[in-house]
Amino acid sequence: MGITKQEKNKVGRIEDVVVVNPKPSEGITSKAIDWIESLIVKYMYDSSVPHHWLSGNFAPVDETPPASDLPVVGHLPECLNGEFFRVGPNPKFLPVADYHWFDGDGMIHGLRIKDGKASYVSRYVRTSRLKQEDTFGGAKFVKIGDLKGLFGLLMVKIQMLRGKLKVLDMSYGHGTANTAMIYHHGKLLALQEDDIPLLLS
Repeated sequence: MGITKQEKNKVGRIEDVVVVNPKPSEGITSKAIDWIESLIVKYMYDSSVPHHWLSGNFAPVDETPPASDLPVVGHLPECLNGEFFRVGPNPKFLPVADYHWFDGDGMIHGLRIKDGKASYVSRYVRTSRLKQEDTFGGAKFVKIGDLKGLFGLLMVKIQMLRGKLKVLDMSYGHGTANTAMIYHHGKLLALQEDDIPLLLS
């Protein structure tokens, strides 16, 4: 779910919540733009540059199904009960060209401790961006890592072209929701500075 409008009353409640349901287009226009993008990448991007933010400790991980009663080294006090959630960048698809740590799709990691036992789960934030890239089976949105010189300008123009020709649906935002989380008025929201907050359900 996502929030597209934030009309707040006197106590600061979020009034309008809209389900994120983008409608990208996979037709011939999409393929033509992909072809143009591939030419720009081929002739303007140095593919020999390593992706440091996609290797080692920064390598992407898959979603983890709920795992309960995890092994505990030591002892968890029975009075320690609660949940800890964090969000961070974790790309689902390899980038078309360059990549920066901030570019990854938002992934929530949740740890619950109760009665001396621990459980864990991880899930992607189902942003409009991620849903559309799932449809295409690959990266389609411009990355921060691409924003260098003339190459970056052309990659931005490619995304603008995809938006203008309705290949990408920009009506539900374009962010990754990978920066922060906030608990507001009984709701947990995933945030990124330049996009709408997403309600986690």
